[in-house]
Amino acid sequence: MITKCPGQDTQFWGPDDIYSVACPTCGNWVEFFKDDIRRRCEKCGHLFLNPKLNLGCARWCQYADQCVGTMDKEEFKEIVVAGMKGFYGEEQDKIDQSLRILGFAEEILGQEDGHPQVVIAAAALYGIGVDEIGKKTERGKIDKGKEKFPVVRDILERSGAQEEIIEEVCRILEGHENPEKEDTVNGRIVHDAYQLACLKKESGGKGKAELKKSIHGRFLTATGKKLAESFAL
Repeated sequence: MITKCPGQDTQFWGPDDIYSVACPTCGNWVEFFKDDIRRRCEKCGHLFLNPKLNLGCARWCQYADQCVGTMDKEEFKEIVVAGMKGFYGEEQDKIDQSLRILGFAEEILGQEDGHPQVVIAAAALYGIGVDEIGKKTERGKIDKGKEKFPVVRDILERSGAQEEIIEEVCRILEGHENPEKEDTVNGRIVHDAYQLACLKKESGGKGKAELKKSIHGRFLTATGKKLAESFAL
């Protein structure tokens, strides 16, 4: 588990680089240094992520391999999901849908040979990507004129993702309306997961025959087809 960045020098820190955050479990105030990944609440023992965490320094820091390079799949997922939730704020329905897509993506990933970071990032940020395709994102102060998916890129850069991962995630999201455009294992897993999440929502209001008809031809992976067919059983 990564706990502290070895490349920080506190002599150059300012007054805003040390701050207190309320524990999400008990509300006790916990002091964070800006380079802390996590801290444990002294009152209840809950270990939680630094809400102001920014690992963008890993893109140039000489210590990146010692810091972000040791991050496992679960840590990366936690950081990306925190970025997604931070962007959506109080829009719980969008958070829930993003988590459904992520859940299905991880289920398929367990049976397909995909890249965990690419699949996790693309699935968790799929809804944001779709909004960006439709130019619906108007939050924050990100310059949207520079490149596609600026919000997605910003979250992934702050999560410490490498450039090649960010670019593949963006290619997958760009294929939202044409999944065959990014016909890779990672792309198929993520697009399957999105379709499954949508079908799951629809399953409450459709009959079995209608569901089976809507499933036909929509998936590219065998695992996705099996999961989809389970909704119509």
